[in-house]
Amino acid sequence: MKGEQNMVLPTAGKKKMSLVKKIFIGLIGGIIVGYILNFLGGANNEIIAAYIFPFLSFLGNLFIRLIRMVVVPLVLFCIIDAAVSLGDIKKLRTIGLKTIAFFLASGMIAASIGLILVNIIQPGRGIQIGEIESNITVNQISGPYETILNMIPTNPFASLSAGDMLPIIVFALFLGLALIAIGEKAAPVAKGIKTLADAMFRMITFILGIIPFGVFGLMAVALGTYGVEIFGPVLKFIAVDYLANFIMVAGVYGLFLTFIAKVNIRTFWKHAFEPWLLAFSACTTNAALPRSMKVAPRLGVPKEISNFVLPLGATANMNGTCIYFAIIVLFAAQLYGIDLPISQQILAAGTATLLSVGCAATPQIGLVISTTLLTSLGFPLDAIALVAGIYRIVDQAHTSTNATGDIVTALCIASIQGELDREQLAAAAKMTPAEMAEFDAKIDAEDGLLSEAC
Repeated sequence: MKGEQNMVLPTAGKKKMSLVKKIFIGLIGGIIVGYILNFLGGANNEIIAAYIFPFLSFLGNLFIRLIRMVVVPLVLFCIIDAAVSLGDIKKLRTIGLKTIAFFLASGMIAASIGLILVNIIQPGRGIQIGEIESNITVNQISGPYETILNMIPTNPFASLSAGDMLPIIVFALFLGLALIAIGEKAAPVAKGIKTLADAMFRMITFILGIIPFGVFGLMAVALGTYGVEIFGPVLKFIAVDYLANFIMVAGVYGLFLTFIAKVNIRTFWKHAFEPWLLAFSACTTNAALPRSMKVAPRLGVPKEISNFVLPLGATANMNGTCIYFAIIVLFAAQLYGIDLPISQQILAAGTATLLSVGCAATPQIGLVISTTLLTSLGFPLDAIALVAGIYRIVDQAHTSTNATGDIVTALCIASIQGELDREQLAAAAKMTPAEMAEFDAKIDAEDGLLSEAC
């Protein structure tokens, strides 16, 4: 029939290449081009030094400049939004303060583990990038009282303009708590801040689209200048990062579960392994959050605690990211041959912990914010150039550590409050997969708010 002859069958649309694959292609391309440039003489070749390196550096610097453009408003709006998400002051007084204190304490422990390992293994000592220049001035830490005072901005707008992160974080937390205290009248402002935070993440989505080009340019220049020697520090960086996350998950979380939550570790992992695997695969705790909110009640955590701690933890509990922040600071110092005193390392650990509060569950967000961390401490950004291409590899460790820490925190807070259901916890140890699915279905039926919380 005529109509049938003119019929055009629909064709399946081409599947869009993932950002991770594009970054990997940019990394491999940069390695190939950089090796060729290094073979041809690198910086000693006048044509390469005058024409090729400047263009490749432009690609990398464009990416870094765009990141620095968005990261200060991102941290500001995200931390205000995280503070507002605590809800009413009554809830903040009961479990909110304990939860935040637990987040900060575990974050400091995580950052300290990263600092200890990077001091022992020294991944950045294999090669020195450039000379130790007099204009590389690491910001100095003051005495304890002055340090606390310096965290409080005398002019928040000046801190925003200068990118001074600690005063920005303090101001954002106070503003968020003030909005909670105002109540319903502040709802339009809180909604507007949430919208602005979402807009910042959308901007990051646009910026991340040029990561492959930035990685290509940065890697080509690094390899073209220094040769294959740069791979030694990068591989050691990955090893240190994974080892630190393993210690946090197996060691510190194990101690929390044993002595605070009083939960059998085997029982915990019987239920928590799936959220851990989801986070490891997807590089975002948002992927693991729906499963975590089913796992926590199975382990005896009351819904009013799990529905508060877990969504908040997806934004504010970033132990794996704290580890990365601490490691990248000393990695950068070692690349430049700078001996960072213990006082500066303490400042870096504290800054990393507070910055992690603003690291919402978005892939590559740690890479974005670490740029500001290095800048605020006075470091050049060459370390970011080396890490950007392999960040996805280490981010898998960070994210799975973050997601696991959220469940551990929920169990510990429930135990501290004396509300952990020990009978349900004992039953969880004997649950079969079929019984887990039946329990999850029962929770879904009882709690219509679960999907909203996710």
